[in-house]
Amino acid sequence: MNDRELSAFRRRRIGFVFQQFHLLPVLTARENILMPLLLDRKKEDRAYLGELAELLGISDRLTHLPHELSGGQQQRVAIARALIARPDIIFADEPTGNLDSKSGGEVMRLLSEIRRRMKKTLVVITHDSQIAQMADRRFVIMDGMLSEEGVTIR
Repeated sequence: MNDRELSAFRRRRIGFVFQQFHLLPVLTARENILMPLLLDRKKEDRAYLGELAELLGISDRLTHLPHELSGGQQQRVAIARALIARPDIIFADEPTGNLDSKSGGEVMRLLSEIRRRMKKTLVVITHDSQIAQMADRRFVIMDGMLSEEGVTIR
């Protein structure tokens, strides 16, 4: 695939949740969530957006700009953005790294609920052993080697 095709593939099939929320500061929470659909010139599914907002507890915050949201609310907007295109897999890179422990725990509970309820594959990259313990399967990269629970993968 060329760069354009790869970009479209990622936008449509993979959801990304970053440690830094990467919300556009001049867009409302709703507009930030809908950005992947706008880039693909797809219409929003208002019912699905409402379902995501309700699940993530941000229904009353959709008209707010990012600076008007707490860190936890910003991360939940970022999670909704990752889910809006109904991707097959979600990658979360240190999703709690910029949050206090209470907000971080809430975000992880929400990601677990989304994985269960929406039947999504969730890959979380973390250095936090408590978060890692929440996973069904755990992989470690050490000295360039990938292993799963003591089994080396070559």
